[in-house]
Amino acid sequence: MRVHSFSARKAAYWFLAVACGALLAASVYAFYQKWGPSRKTLENISFGMPPGSQISYGNHPNFNDGLEKISYATRDELRRAADLSANGSGRQALEVFEAIEATHPNLIAAKWGEMNALFDMDSLQENQRIYRDQLSLFFEKKYAETGVPFFIESHEKERNGNRQSAEELARQASEISPAVMEFRLWYGRLLSEEKRYAQAIAETHMAISLSDGVFSKPYEQLALLYHAKGNLDSCSAVVSYALSKFPADVQLLVLQGYLKEYAGKFDDAEKNYRRVLAIRPSFIKAQNALATLGEKSPPGNSPGVHLTPQDRSQVACDILEPLVNTYPDNLPLREALGRAYIKGRSFELARIQFKEIQSKDPDYPDIQLRIQEASAVRPGKIRDDALTQDVKRVMDSLRTAQVPSVGHDFSTLLGHYLVRYGVYPKEFFSKYALSAFRHIGKNVWQETFFQAPYMHQYTVGFDSLNQFSWVHVLVKDSSRIESVVGRTPEIYDRLVKQNTRISGIGSGTGETDCNGTVLEGVVWETQDNFDFLARFMDKPKEVRMIRFNRKELPSVMKLCDYVPYLKKY
Repeated sequence: MRVHSFSARKAAYWFLAVACGALLAASVYAFYQKWGPSRKTLENISFGMPPGSQISYGNHPNFNDGLEKISYATRDELRRAADLSANGSGRQALEVFEAIEATHPNLIAAKWGEMNALFDMDSLQENQRIYRDQLSLFFEKKYAETGVPFFIESHEKERNGNRQSAEELARQASEISPAVMEFRLWYGRLLSEEKRYAQAIAETHMAISLSDGVFSKPYEQLALLYHAKGNLDSCSAVVSYALSKFPADVQLLVLQGYLKEYAGKFDDAEKNYRRVLAIRPSFIKAQNALATLGEKSPPGNSPGVHLTPQDRSQVACDILEPLVNTYPDNLPLREALGRAYIKGRSFELARIQFKEIQSKDPDYPDIQLRIQEASAVRPGKIRDDALTQDVKRVMDSLRTAQVPSVGHDFSTLLGHYLVRYGVYPKEFFSKYALSAFRHIGKNVWQETFFQAPYMHQYTVGFDSLNQFSWVHVLVKDSSRIESVVGRTPEIYDRLVKQNTRISGIGSGTGETDCNGTVLEGVVWETQDNFDFLARFMDKPKEVRMIRFNRKELPSVMKLCDYVPYLKKY
């Protein structure tokens, strides 16, 4: 009996010890969950802080509260919205955040993303300003003991132009809650605006580590800092790495274009800028970069004058021009001068030299290639009256928006429907609202509408039997970037490609001089119609087109005979 009693007592002690251990472990875990660790150990993130570095959490706001309860797909959507906001697509980011909040109304991360997106947007509507202020008040109350109120007030001071107070508040936010990525990034941005690059770079390295390298904005800011400081090798390294992770980041793509320009790779730089404008057509930074292609000099703090590639090419031109004038038949000298003009982006002058070589020696090596190089598109500078032009575009848009929408789609933009089916007015105006047109003559109707950045004008003519006869098209480019006379403008290329997809491959006319009126065009002859799309060299921002019903096509006409038809409206 004693043996059994001793064994039972021993088992009871063992059970009690296990129970106490479990209770202690649960208490420790609950304490950990409530108070958390005091320091964060940083992982190995490219361009972040050294791995193993530690940073204090301080009074840390938990923006990830509830994040573990949502799906991985929703988490990916949160990250996508943050990237959209970083790329300047604030409205799209808000739409994603709002969609997430609709299904997860109490998700802090979505609300936090919305507020930061609203902070970053340049202009807000009244309801957006009210919502931003509501979110700010919500976060200030919820995280009153953290750096959040200082961060929000810093943004308010910056909006009001008080940069010094904004910087000090941002510093306090980072000291109170040092492990919040947004605080460090914002503080770094304000430091960079004061040209305190060393501090700004340190803050941005920390932001990259705190972001775990999954957001593009910290990399973007670090690359811009290195660029502003003149450290182009480091800038290039950051840009190359970041674009491998975020290939559609427009800021990084423009910056990569700058670096290519500094290296004299103008064609590659131009591709970068055009890619950005394909992603975001209204991105002013890319528009300006394209307009000043070849005119940029690398930044830096070194003394002396920084020459642009255009300036450097001018030195060669100053040497070669008098030599070519002295020895006009020396074709290699003339070719060297043409190449120097190309490096300086003076394409028209280069083409003159290459054309002269061709006239003297049609078999000169690679002369056709040189002429083609000199025919590249050269966007002009942003005009001084750009604001006036923008207002005009808006007014055009408003004016034409007053008429009912006619639903212009791909197949009808250049009147393809009209010619293909040879419709009568009754049938035509049952498809297109009569109120969108105005009657300008016997059997002639005209429609105008704005489809950014182009103003379209279609003039439709019917014959005496009221069957469709012809359509005249005028499309004007109202964008701020000026095309240069003598260069193929983007509007012409775009509409030629568009009509090619509708009517097939056309025949290029080349440049044709019609009694002093120089034009270039493409002709299509199909079973249904005859099209002639052209641009006049003295009006590079306009494209005109005349499309005839084959039955109504004037007979035995030469190319120049179409000029009066093209110019009629």
